[in-house]
Amino acid sequence: MNQFSETFRRFDIFGQEIRLLATGQSAYRTNIGAFMTMALFAILAYSCNSFILEMNKGKNAILNSKEAVISSDEGYTFNSSEYIFAVGLLDNLGQPIPNENNRVFTISFYYCNKSLNETTCASIPGRICGSRIQDISLHLNIPKEYEEITYCMDEEYIKQNPEIRIQGSTRQDNFTLLGALVQRCQNGTEYNRTYLFIKLDCASNDDIDSYIKNANLYYSYSFHQFNKELDNSPYEKAQSIDITPMYYKVRKYIKIYFQYSQSQLEYNPFYFFPSFVQHDGFEYQNSAVDSALNFEDDTSFAQIEINLDAKKRIHFITYQTLMDVAAKIGGFFTIIRIMFDFALFPIQTILYRLYLMNCLTHQQHNYNNNNTDMPKSTSSESLTFFKLIKSGNARQLYQNQSLMIDKFLDITEILINPLRFNRQVEDLYGSLKRFDIVSARQNNLNINQEIDELVANNNEFNDNQSITPRTINLEMKLGSLTNFKVPQLHVN
Repeated sequence: MNQFSETFRRFDIFGQEIRLLATGQSAYRTNIGAFMTMALFAILAYSCNSFILEMNKGKNAILNSKEAVISSDEGYTFNSSEYIFAVGLLDNLGQPIPNENNRVFTISFYYCNKSLNETTCASIPGRICGSRIQDISLHLNIPKEYEEITYCMDEEYIKQNPEIRIQGSTRQDNFTLLGALVQRCQNGTEYNRTYLFIKLDCASNDDIDSYIKNANLYYSYSFHQFNKELDNSPYEKAQSIDITPMYYKVRKYIKIYFQYSQSQLEYNPFYFFPSFVQHDGFEYQNSAVDSALNFEDDTSFAQIEINLDAKKRIHFITYQTLMDVAAKIGGFFTIIRIMFDFALFPIQTILYRLYLMNCLTHQQHNYNNNNTDMPKSTSSESLTFFKLIKSGNARQLYQNQSLMIDKFLDITEILINPLRFNRQVEDLYGSLKRFDIVSARQNNLNINQEIDELVANNNEFNDNQSITPRTINLEMKLGSLTNFKVPQLHVN
């Protein structure tokens, strides 16, 4: 049972370690070590504050993503006034094509909703964007002049249809399309801002062909850019601009694929009571440009369509917890401490050696004194770090004393010398005391033997008890004869 208890106690990791302490401490401590410790904790406090701020801002969140097939009812609905879909034409020198009153080309938009039974499309007139793309021009570093040569969806349609939904499908049913058409000017009619009919005065076919055959088509569209470290939502609005060249008798068909995106955010700061928030958006996937020869003199030069891809992207975002921050701070603290230990190791070793040498020198000079006080580092006879740098004799003494310490002494032996002298005095005192007690007991034994012989002779018979050592009973009977005082040794 005792052995089991002893084995069981070995599992105690909180037991107090028993050791001989140097000047009341478990390690030799220096000023430079204290300074570096304060610097380490200052860096740790700054890092802790930075990591906590990053956690509150959602920095370094854990991201897992996967793709899934989009369902027939999934899509993204956005405010049509916030969405920018713009188209324009430039000549081969990058100069805007003169198109007063749409004399050369017209740009119109359309929105189609397709189901299994029917497809319905709404035509949206194109108007000069003007100030609507002012912020986009600054964001994309586009010259201000492009505001007057770029076409956007008509504002009247946007007011009547404040929301537009883009929806995808795997079976080409129940999906939507948002597109733009670039067409040759034709003498006829066109809707203006107030949906009134007006006449178009087109340029000649030769002039239109000369403009279009070397033109550059540029188009800009909005989408969501995913960023898991944003504050409120992982989606931020972005705008892209692409350019493609136009050729004579060549029709461009451009399809821009967006991908429906869902983000599930998990806030779980304490590993319990988690909260989930979901956001959705549409991310840019890819673009496909198809060119086809057109010998039938088609009035359409280019067609641009925006739709959703058949797959969706699901993001699972788990923000940092306090435990993650604590682990990060602990790892950073360990790395910094290792670096500091590596830099301080030679200095601390030399200072510790100097401390041992000064202790040894002090004990050699004061061996006969019962004084256990350690010498001060300010003593003129003490070795210091600066003396080692300046004096060759100090360095030689340091080497000699270091060899002696390595061969014969360690910190326990240096600090035990005063205790050893005290113990020797106590042992001498104890030896004298034991010698005095043994002598007194021997005298007491001789007196008891003489009394026993006298009593035996007077009884006139031989008793076996008289020739054997006294038993406890006899000693108790003769206890009255052993009442004497043992002389005590007084040590001054």
